[in-house]
Amino acid sequence: MPSKTSSIKKQVILYDLRQVGWLSVLYFLALFLIVPLNIIIKYSNQKTREIVMEKGEVFLYVPEFQWILSITVPVLLGVILFRYMHKKQASDFLHSMPVKRKTLLGHHTIVGLLLLFVPIGLNAIILITIQAVSGIGDYFNASDVLSWLGLVLFLNVFMFVITVFTSMITGMFSLHLVFTYIFSLLPAAVMFLGTYNLSILLVGFPADYYSKSMVRAYSPITYFYDRFLTSQTGNTVYSQVSWLTLTIYAAIAVLLYIAAHWLYVHRRLEETSQSVVYPFMRPVFRFGVIICFMMTGGIFFHTGSASLGWAIFGYIAGSLAGFVLVESILYKTWRVYTNYKSFLVVAGFIVLAFLATYLVKNNYENSIPSVEEVEKVYFGEFYNYEGQGVEPGMEPLYFTNEDDIELVQRLQKQIISAPQDNAWESEESRSTFIVYELENGEKIARSYFYSIEDNTELKRLQSEVENSLLYKHANNAVFNLPKEDVYAVDVQSNNIKQNSIAVTDPQLINKLHEAIKKDIELSSSEAPEELQTYSLDFLTNKDEGFYYTSFDDSYKNTVQVLQEAGIYDDIKVYPEDISSIELNNFDRNKTITVKEESDLNHILDHAVYYSEDEDSYFVTVNLNRGSSMKEELSIEYDDLPQSIKNQLEE
Repeated sequence: MPSKTSSIKKQVILYDLRQVGWLSVLYFLALFLIVPLNIIIKYSNQKTREIVMEKGEVFLYVPEFQWILSITVPVLLGVILFRYMHKKQASDFLHSMPVKRKTLLGHHTIVGLLLLFVPIGLNAIILITIQAVSGIGDYFNASDVLSWLGLVLFLNVFMFVITVFTSMITGMFSLHLVFTYIFSLLPAAVMFLGTYNLSILLVGFPADYYSKSMVRAYSPITYFYDRFLTSQTGNTVYSQVSWLTLTIYAAIAVLLYIAAHWLYVHRRLEETSQSVVYPFMRPVFRFGVIICFMMTGGIFFHTGSASLGWAIFGYIAGSLAGFVLVESILYKTWRVYTNYKSFLVVAGFIVLAFLATYLVKNNYENSIPSVEEVEKVYFGEFYNYEGQGVEPGMEPLYFTNEDDIELVQRLQKQIISAPQDNAWESEESRSTFIVYELENGEKIARSYFYSIEDNTELKRLQSEVENSLLYKHANNAVFNLPKEDVYAVDVQSNNIKQNSIAVTDPQLINKLHEAIKKDIELSSSEAPEELQTYSLDFLTNKDEGFYYTSFDDSYKNTVQVLQEAGIYDDIKVYPEDISSIELNNFDRNKTITVKEESDLNHILDHAVYYSEDEDSYFVTVNLNRGSSMKEELSIEYDDLPQSIKNQLEE
């Protein structure tokens, strides 16, 4: 009898290999094409070697495809290995053999892990070999390959274990694949939906802050996406991976496999056609789907309207849609109205959750720490927090002086009391991220999007913050520019005349640098931007490349330096430089050509960058010499010269 059982086990292994062996071969070939062969091709060409190849990690080579393969191949492999559980005849046949279920599960698992390890391991061996016997070793080393091997294997094994677990909870082949990805993304999705819905219900709740710092770590798919695609030259990927997070994921994988083992042992074989096999899981499944659809509906309708009323409509519509869908999946029919009691239970929970949110709403929104508790406060855009600025030279703005902290708090109180639903339609809206870093090490973060258009006090406080020297120094790259790194300044005319002049004289560069800094400090955030704007690009030899800033004719010190250097007239547009101006109405079915000097002056003085008014006219400037700006300006009807209005009325 033991020898017969042993023979059956071998047949099970051979059967599994015939079922999914081809997928392992394809996986090897795909990884080989993406990583080793890709590296060899790039290295073999001197030009691509110098331009394309970077010294660092193996993840630098097509990381997107490496990530996609790592989250799809193990899932497909697991789905195919366990598909016999979703077909009655196949399930009855395998389970009729004298082999225990735990033995079957162990065999399938070992075969699956082996078929994942072999293609990844072989590619790692190839990488180490070509690194050892060729000059490619200058671009990555053995430790880089081992880091790649460990991380790719970890993600593959984790996704395979999730697939094994989800195979036990459904009796349908099609749902097995869906449940695997839902289960993989569920914690992160719930966190994402929860944070963005709280930002709808609670004024100031910083959804982006919590989404970035917490949500991505809650799913292996999103967590490893960041690890694969944010590699930095000179640092191994493992240096960017949290060992605590990996330990937690490893513990979860062990628990999921233990749960899969228990579920398999207690699974009823006749449940092969059920959406959710175990009755105790169906309420959890129903609850989760309805809640997720409800939150998605709220976000969808709020995004399009910025209205709490529409968000509530989205909550109701989303929960009803989720109920219909989940009941249809569970009972395989659209006649779900008879199960309304289950919806009422979930609806009751939703009402309690909204009531709890309402009770803490006032407390949360008005929670501002006392000045004595605050060590410093960040004020600015979310993306620039902790030095993550998108422009070279930008610095995060922190206020440490008590008067400045009080100013930020007065502004915050005005924002809280201001209407929140008119910001999207306002021409004077602001997006502000505030983080109080307290003496005890805690952080209080708030995010606001608001309008200052019809609020005099809010506009005054906003202007006071934006006109402070600290704000200007943090938000203008030229204040953080090492002068000794600058080798040239590119002076450009950004409007009408397309002209650029390179300044290389060190003394003139220093004069321009000091002049633009002085003008920025003297400028007011409330001053209307003039049409005639220009820019200075401070070119450096550093990684940042260049530091950019714009200015207009109100920057007297900068204009004076350019005039003394004989540069200003080359970038300034005068009426005599213009041969004509063409005016096109909003529908572009009527054109007027303007040539009179007085009219040209008038249009130049009143033109703006863009107007949404349907009675406005597009302005196209034609120069006597040189190329004019491709983008069109605008002028509103009321600002047109009277002579032009007379022509239009004819």
